[in-house]
Amino acid sequence: MTVGLVEPIPWTFTDSPGILLWTWITEHFVCRVSGAEVANDDDPDGRRIIRSYKWDVSDLMRTQQGLPRLLVEGTATTFEQAEAALREHIGKCYDPRLGYRRFAGPLAFTFTLSTGDRIDVSEYIGTNCSVTVLMPDGAQRTVSGDLDVEHYKWRLASSDVTLEIIPEHVIKLTNRSEVAERATALTHLDSYSGIGRIYREEPRPGCTGRAGFMVGTVDHAGVPRCPIHEAGVPENLLR
Repeated sequence: MTVGLVEPIPWTFTDSPGILLWTWITEHFVCRVSGAEVANDDDPDGRRIIRSYKWDVSDLMRTQQGLPRLLVEGTATTFEQAEAALREHIGKCYDPRLGYRRFAGPLAFTFTLSTGDRIDVSEYIGTNCSVTVLMPDGAQRTVSGDLDVEHYKWRLASSDVTLEIIPEHVIKLTNRSEVAERATALTHLDSYSGIGRIYREEPRPGCTGRAGFMVGTVDHAGVPRCPIHEAGVPENLLR
C-alpha cells in the first residue's frame, strides 16, 4: 500500500532511554508502537539500532476497570510494518461512521486467505461472487452471493440466506462477472446468446440441450454439460 493514499497518522513521539514510543490517542482508542533499542556504542556515527517494534491497539469505548481494553497486539521488524498493521486493525475494528477508514485505506478490505495470499476485496463488494471455503473436515464448499465486509468477516447474501465467512478459511474468491467473461471466451463466441445456457444453434447429435423458446436456439438448462457447446465452461456456471 502506498502511504500517500491514506491520511498520515498524527503520532506523538517520545524518546526515552532504550525505548522509542509512538502514541496515537483518539476518543475511541489508543494506538502505540514501541521500538526496543539495542546498545550500539561501537558505531562511530552514533547510529541507533532498533531490534524490533511492538504495536498494540486498546479500546476506550468499553474500558476494563477504567483502563483501556487491549484489542490486538503484535510485533514487526520495521516501523512501517507496525504502522500498516495498526492501520488495518483500526479500519476493521471501528465503525466506518467514526471516520477512521481514511487512515486505513485499502487495508480495511485486505484479508489473508487460507492459502496465505493477501487480497484487497474492495472491488468485489456489492457484486455476485463465488467463495470456496475449507471446511473443518478438510472438504471444500463453494457458496455464492453478493459480497460485503463487516469488520473481520465477509457476508455473502443470496435471495434466501446471508452467510458469514471467515476469510482465513477461504481458498478462492471469484467475481461471477469475471467467470462469465472467461466462460464466454471458452464457448463458441459466434453462437453463445449471452443468456443462461442458451446458444444460437439447432440441437444436433451429441448435444445435451433441447430446442429453445426462441426459434433457432438450443437451451441446456437443467441438463448435464454439453460436450459440444460447454466443454470448457466452469462448473458453477452450469447451474
